[in-house]
Amino acid sequence: MDRITKELVQNWLPLREPDAHKGDFGRVLMIAGSKGMMGACVLSCRSAFRSGSGLVAACCSPDLFSDVHAGVPEATCVSREGVDPARYDAVAIGPGLGVSQENHGLICRVLAGYEGPAILDADALNCLAKYGFPAAEGRKAHLVLTPHAGEAAKLLNGPSSAEVSANRETYGLQLAERLQAVTVMKGSGSLICCPDGSVFQNTTGNAGMATGGSGDVLTGMICSFAGQLAAQGAGPAEAAKRAAVCGVYLHGLAGDLAAKQWGTDGLMASDLADYAALARESFTISSQTD
Repeated sequence: MDRITKELVQNWLPLREPDAHKGDFGRVLMIAGSKGMMGACVLSCRSAFRSGSGLVAACCSPDLFSDVHAGVPEATCVSREGVDPARYDAVAIGPGLGVSQENHGLICRVLAGYEGPAILDADALNCLAKYGFPAAEGRKAHLVLTPHAGEAAKLLNGPSSAEVSANRETYGLQLAERLQAVTVMKGSGSLICCPDGSVFQNTTGNAGMATGGSGDVLTGMICSFAGQLAAQGAGPAEAAKRAAVCGVYLHGLAGDLAAKQWGTDGLMASDLADYAALARESFTISSQTD
């Protein structure tokens, strides 16, 4: 197991050249949100922008577009009817989505046809656990899964949530190999387990991040980095792996920076989304002073 260091993340983060344009920083798609759960979509989109994405699109029902525009006016909106994921450098599916056979069908269609990095969180994982995970040979997408212990237990269809929590590396590697997906086992000292057997342990974060919406912010950050890396020429499998490692580390760092301002008891997920920009900027400052 390798501990994630600032040096590793510095080497894996996407570049940001002075003469770049927004297309150099990725076009990402968030298939997220439903009635009463649009905050999850907004948090994912906001954290993607704060992490450096050039263009972010929210994919939801048209009657919910106004919720997106109110929460993150920089984002565009597209309907799930006829959306073309191939136009995007990375796709995230799940925050606030809802569990239904219709959504399961949408997820499977995206995974079967999309060839870039796809980050699956929350209800995307719950849909696949309930209705079936498509076989690796029927998928083109390069997956990053971000389950907490309960979601991982459902995907494994055997161990309890408590057993998964007590043996995160073992079960994380099982999921990574079985589903051929980079698997982020969330929790204190989150583990990133890869299909090649490598494991990375996070070294940032605090207890204040145990709050609703924190996972939605993480999904947006990982998707952002995957999109930036893909736009800059990284292969989808490598973009998925590097984005997971960088996203988890900077998500924790954003929490640490926010806690210095607000403390841990009152930390909110929206704080993490905004402090993601300062977490990313700390690397830029460091590289300029080294």
